Amino acid sequence: MSWARRYSALIRNAWLVDLQYRASIVLWLLWGVTEPAIALGIWWAIAGDGTVGGYARADFARYFFAVMLINQLTIAWDSWYLDRWIREGELNFRLARPLHPAHEAVADNLAYKARTASVILVVWLLAAAIWPAVRLPATPGRLAVTAVAVLLAAAMRFFISFTTGLLAFWTTRATAIMELHAGLSLFLAGRIAPLALLPPAVASVAGVLWFRSILAFPVDVLTGAVQGTDAVLRGLGTQVAWLAFWALACRVAWTRGLRRYGAVGG
Repeated sequence: MSWARRYSALIRNAWLVDLQYRASIVLWLLWGVTEPAIALGIWWAIAGDGTVGGYARADFARYFFAVMLINQLTIAWDSWYLDRWIREGELNFRLARPLHPAHEAVADNLAYKARTASVILVVWLLAAAIWPAVRLPATPGRLAVTAVAVLLAAAMRFFISFTTGLLAFWTTRATAIMELHAGLSLFLAGRIAPLALLPPAVASVAGVLWFRSILAFPVDVLTGAVQGTDAVLRGLGTQVAWLAFWALACRVAWTRGLRRYGAVGG
């Protein structure tokens, strides 16, 4: 119950803070919708009345609507916060708390995602009521597997972002590394095109690294592009392996970074 009360307080505080930045949240939400909507428009025009790599217009519609929702559910931006906390000394008072700063970041993630993802889900349901192309033949089993895949992807993106932010212990441009990662994920995570449509060499890189696991795999599970128990289990296993890797990397970066931390302020 103690942890439940702590997280309840942290999430409530994050929710109230977000209310002070309503305009910014609306802009972030619009960008999260605009990017896949533009990609959908491009692929919709390319597909025409035929198919591209096995994807028809309806397939593209379902894919990019799923990208809108799952990207909001898994997105993480903690590297920008950590970079500022470390450089400007705002980490100091957080270190004095009897709670790891990561818990504040997790609560902030939950509060933001509850607000934005719910809006996208409502929009998707309304669109599905009048546009059959975006409807999913969702079954309880598929939704359950999707929920697990989304949870693993969200945890992985959190640790990736948090670990990258911790690089501010050693460099003054930690956010530049995260921006590079975001740029690569445009292609390798399936944000602007399904991985099946990428050149084989690029798609193989996305599969070997963690990029497919953080977005494309949960999207494919939700839309039904991943078929068969073996394929689903392999995808989930890959997610678990990369999640363990990034959690360990985060722990190592945190413990070693604190040894050299010496900011004044905050």
